This record gives sequence, C-alpha cells and structure tokens, in this order.
Amino acid sequence: MKKHTLLVAPMLAVAMAYSPLANADVIQTLGGKSFTNGQQVGAGTFNMTNASQPAPFNAFIGSDPNGPNFSASWTFNYGAIADTITGATLEIGLLDGDAAAPGNQVASFTIGSVDLTSLLNTVMEADPGLNSHEYWDTVMLPSSAFSLLAGGSPTVSLTLQGPGLGVLNPPTTLFNGAALDFSTITINTATAVPGPIAGAGLPGLILASGGLLGWWRRRQKTV
Repeated sequence: MKKHTLLVAPMLAVAMAYSPLANADVIQTLGGKSFTNGQQVGAGTFNMTNASQPAPFNAFIGSDPNGPNFSASWTFNYGAIADTITGATLEIGLLDGDAAAPGNQVASFTIGSVDLTSLLNTVMEADPGLNSHEYWDTVMLPSSAFSLLAGGSPTVSLTLQGPGLGVLNPPTTLFNGAALDFSTITINTATAVPGPIAGAGLPGLILASGGLLGWWRRRQKTV
C-alpha cells in the first residue's frame, strides 16, 4: 500500500501543475456602502448619500417633479489585469431609481462602449424600486467588456428617465432623479500554473510519469 502511494503522488503533482486556478476578486468599490441622514434604508428614510464621498456618490442628482433626470459617470482605477478574465459583475447602490413606475427607468447604462441598458432594466424590473428606497442591483458583464476591464480603468455611465414616482407613489412624474451611493466591480480570472515541464502537453506528462516510475524502481533496488 505504501509503495502504491509513493508512485501515484508524484504523478498527480505533475498533472495538477496544469490545472487552471480560478480567482474572484473585488477589484474596487467606489462610494462605499455608508448611509446618512434618515438611515434605515429598507424603510426608505435615507435621502442623500454621504457628502464626504467623491462625486457622483455625494449628492442627489436630478429631480422627480421638475427634472433633470439622473445622469452620472464614474471611473474605476485598479491597474491592468494580465490573467485571463472569465467573468465579471458590476453592482450599484441606487436610491430612488423608481423602477416600480411604468416602463423602464434606465435610459442608458454603459461601461466604456459596451451597452448594458437592457441588462440593468431587467434587473431593476425584477425587483421594482419605490420612491426613497435604496436598491442594490448587480449586472453580469458580457465577454465583450473583458478587454476593457483588463485595461484597469473602465468608465461607467448611467442615465435614468421618467416616469418617476411621486411622493405618494403614484402619481408618477415626468422625470426621475436619484442618488448613487456606491458601485462595485468584481472580476473573475483563471491562471494556468506552469509545471516542471510547461508546454510539453500530454506527451510530456506521460514521459514525466515514466521517468518518475523509473526513479521509483531504482530507489527500491537501492533500499
């Protein structure tokens, strides 16, 4: 039993050297998840993001009754990614998105040149937001955005549209103001770990296994 273990263990070590490692990293959170004023986010008493945060995370933008609609852009800066990106998500915390109003409230949502408008509208409509309520929405980014993410400084832009919800929910309003509290980007990567015979492929693995077998047999003779 011990001899069998000695033989198999080195062979597994060589094979595992070619297995990709999957990593999921929260690359950056902008704005933070801090709430001020009324707090009690679930009940909708929060009414403005923390004024100490950088724009556009520091104020209510636009106005439901009088306009304009909410519109803001922000840029992540985390440095270039050399590993292969296998997936990514983008999360936003939005107060007063008013998705419970008729129609779609997202006029435009992009990361670089990649259009995410329909994706965010789908997410928001699945959990319709009310007036003065904070909602956290997550969008799975398409592979067409991966090269942009790899560059390390993608810019996100969001513009809302009416109708919004009035204070009494309804009536509706022609415009949709809101407050952006935070945005988080999470990127998954896969890295191939180089082994002792990197680039040799399956034939190399077979040769390496044979070499280990010969070494093991010679070792038994000398014991």
